[in-house]
Amino acid sequence: MYSGESAKLGHCRLSIIDLSEKANQPMSAEDGRYTLVFNGEIYNYKELRDELRERSHTFKTHSDTEVLLRGLIAYGAEFIERLNGFFAFAFYDQEAGELLLARDRFGIKPLFYARESDQITFASSLTAVIKGISRKEIDSKSLFQYLQFSYVPAPNTILKGVKKLEPAHYLKMSKSGVEKKRYYTLTETVQTERDKAGMQQRFRQLLEKSVQDRLQADVPVGTFLSGGLDSAVITHIAAKTNPDITAFSVGFPDKPFFDESERAAAMAKHIGINHRVLQLTESDIDRKLGGILDAIDEPFADSSAALVNLISEYARNDVKVILSGDGADEILGGYNKHRALLRSIETSFANKAMQSADNLISYLPESRNSKTMNELRKLKRYSRGLNLPLADRYLEWASFTPADVVSKILRNPENRIPAKLHIDPADFNTVLKADVEMVLPNDMLCKVDLMSMHHSLEVRVPFLDHHLVNFLFEIPASEKLNKSKGKILLRDAYSDAMPKNFFKGKKRGFEAPLTHWLSGPLKKYREELFSEERIEKQQIFNFAEVKHLERKSTSQNPGDSPHTIWALLVFQHWYMKHFD
Repeated sequence: MYSGESAKLGHCRLSIIDLSEKANQPMSAEDGRYTLVFNGEIYNYKELRDELRERSHTFKTHSDTEVLLRGLIAYGAEFIERLNGFFAFAFYDQEAGELLLARDRFGIKPLFYARESDQITFASSLTAVIKGISRKEIDSKSLFQYLQFSYVPAPNTILKGVKKLEPAHYLKMSKSGVEKKRYYTLTETVQTERDKAGMQQRFRQLLEKSVQDRLQADVPVGTFLSGGLDSAVITHIAAKTNPDITAFSVGFPDKPFFDESERAAAMAKHIGINHRVLQLTESDIDRKLGGILDAIDEPFADSSAALVNLISEYARNDVKVILSGDGADEILGGYNKHRALLRSIETSFANKAMQSADNLISYLPESRNSKTMNELRKLKRYSRGLNLPLADRYLEWASFTPADVVSKILRNPENRIPAKLHIDPADFNTVLKADVEMVLPNDMLCKVDLMSMHHSLEVRVPFLDHHLVNFLFEIPASEKLNKSKGKILLRDAYSDAMPKNFFKGKKRGFEAPLTHWLSGPLKKYREELFSEERIEKQQIFNFAEVKHLERKSTSQNPGDSPHTIWALLVFQHWYMKHFD
């Protein structure tokens, strides 16, 4: 703990590089003027340390924390642009009375803050900030977005007056006021004249350098290995540098349709590495649900977080650091919605027919509980989206609960559309950029960091090295995906490294059994949290609409209502902890 004239800084360290006590935080300069608290890793810290030594800086540790401290002393906020890594940090200058907060380019690490008069409270978790503020009040506009998207997009949080520092931004607080500045922006300059072989070579060089950088650690490092391409490529590259690396997978013995552990095992055998599988049954997950809900720092309803939590707990028995394939879908066009958006832009007979028949299609039953019903669900979403402008269509397909349903749930609905998205139908890179700026930090990266750090496991994401991301946004989207296939560049670049027939299999992913959870292990809990007495006391939700959605969630035509009920339950659990 550091306590100065006008600031207090605290830190709980997960030691990864330089495990000595000298590298502990808060870390202060010799004269006590400057102090740093830092969450994350700087991968180019050795090169930066050499440069600083040439400027007569001396070092007492081998840590990246000390490099960051001395770099900020030497260069100020400009030093942030030279960092290659993921981070959230606070740098305090006691003499000048200045505080600098910063967050990495893509939002891999979280940073919450709240200003009250001339005081600022900040932390890596919302729970910690709540303990330091005088007033808690639900932000109704953020609640609307949470129910719609399953998360609250930055810079807002579920609480009024508490903010998330946006990715690629820093905030400087001094006696003269507060300044917030963006220090990095994705390129929008596309170079159309590209040699395909040269493009693949450059892609491999950047990705493999990124993986090597992220293997730096003074503790054991492993990988998450699913049945998909992204994690397979990362594991393949990592094993070339570290043949003793261990890969961790999840198996679902009572859900064979979703179980890809055999596919992952075949990949591990092909690479020739150690492989461990966590075999999860529904009863295993059921027993852990209470603890998983407790790990949620701000209402967050991506139900696959449960699996990230459990595989993180399993891997933490052997390693402290994991490499994952997160980020590849956003930057390389790997989602179904990407291909759907490409098809929707076309002027085709099928699109025109579905636009005309939207009212009729809306009466079709829908569910995620069977393959046929799920296809009908997708058809209805596609048809509904065709009648919207492209930016609104993107938001519709990025949502889990339609805005009109959210309006019925809330007593006083205040719909806030996220910052206006720039989506150009002639440049599909703008769609991928929207994912990188909205979905990636607020959903995917939030989920991984929240659940892995709950078990003191650090997850590193090689696909989000900014040099690699810059390169991928300098090439046309057509080199990355088309209407029938995503991640083309990744597939072509590493086709020779994959087992025979690897690309023939379709990655299925795992859908959390929400209906089972809500009607089984969480039934009594749900009844308590959704009781008429509690909901009327809160004055937030319409009790009749909540009960209607509960009934629908167990019907033969549930649509996405199980997800909406899950989102409400997550919120109620969080609200009970912090408000009741």
